[in-house]
Amino acid sequence: MLLRGKSHIKHHFKDQDDKKATLCKFVCTTFWATQFQAVRSAFLVGVGQEKEKEKEKVMEKEQNEDEFAHLNDDENFIRSLASSFFWAANGGKSGATFAKTSDGRFVVKTISRTELQMFIECAPAYFEYMSKSFFHGLPTVLCKVVGVYQVGYHNRVTGKKDMVQVAVMQNIFYGRKISKIFDLKGSTRGRYVGREGGEEGGEEREEGGVGGGGGGEGGGEVLLDENFLEFTKGRPLPLMDRSKAIFHMSILNDTLFLSIINIIDYSILVGIDEEKMELVVGIIDYLRQYDILKQLERVGKSVGMVAGQDSPTIIQPPLYKQRFQNAMEKYFATVPGKWTSTV
Repeated sequence: MLLRGKSHIKHHFKDQDDKKATLCKFVCTTFWATQFQAVRSAFLVGVGQEKEKEKEKVMEKEQNEDEFAHLNDDENFIRSLASSFFWAANGGKSGATFAKTSDGRFVVKTISRTELQMFIECAPAYFEYMSKSFFHGLPTVLCKVVGVYQVGYHNRVTGKKDMVQVAVMQNIFYGRKISKIFDLKGSTRGRYVGREGGEEGGEEREEGGVGGGGGGEGGGEVLLDENFLEFTKGRPLPLMDRSKAIFHMSILNDTLFLSIINIIDYSILVGIDEEKMELVVGIIDYLRQYDILKQLERVGKSVGMVAGQDSPTIIQPPLYKQRFQNAMEKYFATVPGKWTSTV
């Protein structure tokens, strides 16, 4: 995972007719192949450990029913991607296309060339951060990116050709029954979904980034910051002391990391699993740096602000980090437990 050298692999293949004439050419570039293989291996081991107790009673039955149970992690990953289907993910307005694997484990999102180039440059820092999380216990709630690819084709018959970039990430709601979903940025400016399902105030989720999660059963529409405050009646949502401590440390770690690599516009997806009485969270939309485009957007939005409105969502990385951290402290609070220190 910490291998510093680039391990990009480009695959070429083609579709031919009975006379060996080429009908369509395909190309697939796998970026940072070796490092991502290590990420997937560590991530899937972690997922297996978390679910081990839950599956213990039905493991034999599941293995008998799962025709791919004998496959290794890479083969299972390929099988998952091969059976993906288009998915109308709620909450985003970037125009990106989403797909979800039929087993529900992964989400695939198209990204721009700018985002691809940014990730290629920041990938060593990402892999180092993931290594600290997987092998040194660093608390994090980043939605794990497990693969980045560029896929293209040229149909020799129709003349049609296309090239797209995709990021594959974990579905943070995999195996969950989510009753309500919130996408929180730490800003209340235009961050409200009305009864008709539209965002009021004109603020949209910014183009770019990684959107993961939202793939559990139920959940419905994705709500925003002001909806969250409405849901909690303006009070912080209570968390047990240990859960709040881990959440707090994860937010500090993740926002510091994203600020260091100049990332903004990220948000945290919060799902309520009422069946298990748990919150499921993950930071998403973190594939866009604070570049000149964002600076121009910030100037445009600031000029149009009305007195009394919250600051625009596009602000410099250190300020975005601080605002996000402050909002999480406002949105979530500790509930003292039996072992909570009173000193």
